[in-house]
Amino acid sequence: MFTKSLIAGAALGGMLLSATPASADDAGLYGAADPTYDGGYRQALSILALRSADKAVPKAAVRWLKRQQCADGGFMAYRADTKADCQAPDADNFSGQDSNTTAMAAAALLRTGDRKAARKAAQWLVKHRNDDDGWAYYPAPRAASDTNSTALANAAVTAVRGKQKNRYLRSVQQRCTAARADRGGLAFDTSAPDVNDNATAQAAWTLGGGLILPEAARISASLPRLKCQGKQRNRASTKTAALGYLGTRLLDLKGDLPYGGGYPGTDYAGTAWATLALANARVARKSVRVSTRFLERSARTWVTAGGDDAPGSLAMLILVAGATAENPKDFGGINLVRRLNKTRTP
Repeated sequence: MFTKSLIAGAALGGMLLSATPASADDAGLYGAADPTYDGGYRQALSILALRSADKAVPKAAVRWLKRQQCADGGFMAYRADTKADCQAPDADNFSGQDSNTTAMAAAALLRTGDRKAARKAAQWLVKHRNDDDGWAYYPAPRAASDTNSTALANAAVTAVRGKQKNRYLRSVQQRCTAARADRGGLAFDTSAPDVNDNATAQAAWTLGGGLILPEAARISASLPRLKCQGKQRNRASTKTAALGYLGTRLLDLKGDLPYGGGYPGTDYAGTAWATLALANARVARKSVRVSTRFLERSARTWVTAGGDDAPGSLAMLILVAGATAENPKDFGGINLVRRLNKTRTP
């Protein structure tokens, strides 16, 4: 499951698996690269980014996303033929409807005013939640929950239907019995306790209302922590403990978060999620400043890593700019909004 989740993350990071253009039926789709693995996800993220920047979302873009929704409310990564029936989640073959695309689409539909479609997507997510309160990427029966999928799905359902339980996220978090450097970090799933920066960052961002797109505000110098002595020992919330871990981690690595699971290279998306989590929580000003500057220096590399401009990367940088009061029209020398809009299929 980690491998397939990384594929989606790689797509978001601009490292797409192929450069097959979108079809003629994809008017309104952001990005010229093959949408097979991330079409709906990057579309929803692009819409959220534009809304966060108070920019108009083209009707064609919203129409493309709405046409992708399945009859039961869920979303596949991409439906080349929207007249054909959707495939059920298939965790063995990594295909069919998935929780990540559905969650992002639910948030985007909500932000563009289509509450009915958003509620239908949220209902699909609730129906596919595991008994441990978590979600699998492809939530078929007996498919194991993972932290990233749970974070996104939980946040989407919360945005549409109100606050939800997050028992699963607490279960994969390293607390006071862990090594000091790991405290507050979350593992990718329950199969191993190793902290995963990307999963921790996405969980912290969503627990702080990230999908609701909080507005930029003054960021304090304080850094919340999981206290492991005294009366407050081990009492910090999942979000608070995760924020403490991320703030320290970003400072230690100067914003350059690595991929988890032994994969080489910089996880720019992980750095962006972590920056958003801290900025939205209005804490760890120094960490936010360090990681934002790192993203500004790396923007051109990340955005063009797959050749063509990656809408997911541009969208995430727009979100970062908005949360940190930076200018999305001049972030690392890039007009992010214009570049994102230029990726849209006419």
